[in-house]
Formats: sequence, C-alpha cells, structure tokens
Amino acid sequence: MNILIVEDDKKLTQTYITALSDDFDVEVVNSLRECKHYVQKTTIDLVLLDIMLPDGRGYEVISWLKKQRDMIVIVISALEQEETRRIAYENGADDYMIKPITLFELEYKLKAHKKRFGKEKMVIQIGDMTLNLEKLMLSTISDEVLIQHSQGIVLKMLYDKYKTGDILTKTELSRLDEIEKTDNFRIHTLLSRLRKNIEKINSELVFIETVYGEGYRLVVMK
Repeated sequence: MNILIVEDDKKLTQTYITALSDDFDVEVVNSLRECKHYVQKTTIDLVLLDIMLPDGRGYEVISWLKKQRDMIVIVISALEQEETRRIAYENGADDYMIKPITLFELEYKLKAHKKRFGKEKMVIQIGDMTLNLEKLMLSTISDEVLIQHSQGIVLKMLYDKYKTGDILTKTELSRLDEIEKTDNFRIHTLLSRLRKNIEKINSELVFIETVYGEGYRLVVMK
C-alpha cells in the first residue's frame, strides 16, 4: 500500500516514516503543490493530509485527489472545530484524526484501511457489469464469464483511465509482463478477446473504443 504524507512539520513526518515504513511504502511532500505533482506521476493508495500547509488548506485538495483515482484520504490536524471537520468530510475525507495522535492509533487505523482497501479493490462495478479480480470473472445480472489474468489487469487499467478521462496508451500496455514489448499483435489479440467477453455477458453499457494511433478508451454509457 502506497502512502503519501502531506505535512510540513519535518520532525513529525520523520516520526511517521519511522513508524510506518516497515508495513507501508511511504513518501512525504510538504505542500499542496508538491502533493498534486506527486499524485499525477505516482500511484498512491492513501493520503495522510494536514490542513494547515504553506500554500493553502489541506481540505482544498481532497476532492481533486478523489477525482484522480480511488484513494483513501485521512486528515490529520490540530484543528478540532466541528466546522473544519465538516468541511473535510464534505470534500470527501474518509477519516479525520485530531493531533496529537498516538502512533499506535495511526498504525491501527492504517492497517484497518489497508484491509478494507484490499477487499474493495478486488470487486469493481463498471456500468452494468462487475469485474471480480480475485475470481477473474466478468458478470452482469444475467451472465458471467471467466477471463484471463491479463484481461483482468487491462480492464482495471482501462477503468482507472476512464475515471480520469484518459486513454490507455499502447506504450502503457506494452509494459505489462503478460505482453511482449512492441508486440502489437498480442495487444490487439488481448483487447479483441476482452471485447468478446464483454459481449458474451451481454453488457449493454460498456465497450472498449480504439483511439487510432494512441491506444484504447473505456466507454461506460449512462
């Protein structure tokens, strides 16, 4: 689980790193600007977010973080006011912890979120179909089909790109272990089989669009 700590108190961040590094992959930034820059180039699963930062209030970035991908946002702040907590939750915070906090409490909460996060990530609802990554199964209300591991990975990648309005490029696909680099035939075959499986379960809302010269886009009809 990749954790990003957004905190400008260097002594406190070092304490967090020392306590959490054995169980989590931890990175630290000190401002909202650095937070946005880091999240745009790195996959983050959970953010520990201070409110009082040099370039703004932490809760200003929560909704932006949630739009980038499914991630957990825990606000850690000395501000106890009910109004501040309300703003944080209304912007999408998953939890709010008031400083000073004990390391035991922090570790306990993070491990609980990690356990929940792992379970939730295995089953994803995409339009009228469900992707179960644990069982490697695609299903709708009426049909189901088993899929290859590589198809599950690619569909999850397409879904993550869909949520941010982006295209899954051929370059990104070629980096998968299941696909040999520069092997366009294998990429085409994998996507073709995935499309056939989506058709096989009679999904009426989901299809994969080819963006010629660039890659692929997942389309989910409303």
